[in-house]
Amino acid sequence: MTNDPQGTVDALDFDTVVEVDAQPGPAVTLYVPTDVATTQGGHAAAILTQQLKTARAGLEAAGLTADDAEAVLAPVRELTSDSTYWRQQSRGLVIFAKQGFHRAVRIPIEVAESVTVDDHFHVRPLVPVLQSAGRAYVLAVSKKSVRLFEATRNAIEQLPQGDIPQTFEDVVGELPEAQLQSRSTGTGQAAFHGHGGADETETMLTRKFLRGVGEAVAKQLGTARSQPLVLAAVAEHLPVFREVCPYPVIHDEAIAGNPDRTSPDELRSAAWRLLHARAAQHEADEAEKALAQAHHGRGSFDLAEIAASAAEGRVDTLYLPRDGQRLSSPDASALADAAILDTVRAGGTVRTWGEWERSADAVATFRY
Repeated sequence: MTNDPQGTVDALDFDTVVEVDAQPGPAVTLYVPTDVATTQGGHAAAILTQQLKTARAGLEAAGLTADDAEAVLAPVRELTSDSTYWRQQSRGLVIFAKQGFHRAVRIPIEVAESVTVDDHFHVRPLVPVLQSAGRAYVLAVSKKSVRLFEATRNAIEQLPQGDIPQTFEDVVGELPEAQLQSRSTGTGQAAFHGHGGADETETMLTRKFLRGVGEAVAKQLGTARSQPLVLAAVAEHLPVFREVCPYPVIHDEAIAGNPDRTSPDELRSAAWRLLHARAAQHEADEAEKALAQAHHGRGSFDLAEIAASAAEGRVDTLYLPRDGQRLSSPDASALADAAILDTVRAGGTVRTWGEWERSADAVATFRY
């Protein structure tokens, strides 16, 4: 059993999925609900075994011979007997298969069981994993440890340390002796003093430490980013850090307390709780602008028109309901898959909205 609420998560190389999708031949997509806490995985493996029967029938109905259909599915079939693999799962599993290609990806979102054999891969359920707006940096800072993470709503990954100081001593050790001197207290310990009292010296050292960390983080991430950075540190560090760090989007609330014993997933969860209110407002503002563009002819509410425009590379941003059940029909789901793939292929952006108070299946803004 794992203590990580996300379980084992695989990197989703969506660019490769998009590239393979453009090749001729039927595409198979399988979604399998899985359990992070399982020690067996037999139930999920049994679901996949049944799905492969359905997929094989679908491939044959699409014109493949029995042997060719089995060749597409054979690499996936090998997973059904891999007990170690099934003991290491996340919240869901998606499998793509096509002639000469297969990919199994453990994903940190719950999925409904489904089998799709069509001209395109069924990618609509993956949009929450894909959307770039659901990302943030989390910087955990204490005197003993500095850790930088990149987090989505469902996953978190520690970034390379690079030139970011790892501890308080990495920064304050550079102080010249004239600024920080020690004297004996008669108790076997050393007291430090600078130009003022102990409190002033501590404040100076803390500021120097936070400046060193902040400048290194900004240099590593770049100062043209719009991705928010959430600080995890004692609360009084936040105003100083916001003042001395050049990174432009530091959240105005911190994950308060010493983060040394806080797990990465606890940091992820805490960061998204802080960011939720701002994200909801940003989403509302974004929706208002996108809807205005569509109303004025620089976009569309019609999914068929959106899919056709995406195939021409015209879609700048495609918006879909976060709840996939809001799509009105199987035809709408297939059109959404095509629109997503073509939008990404042409360098556009795909987003979801949680509040979807409209009858349209999708909204898109156009480049021209």
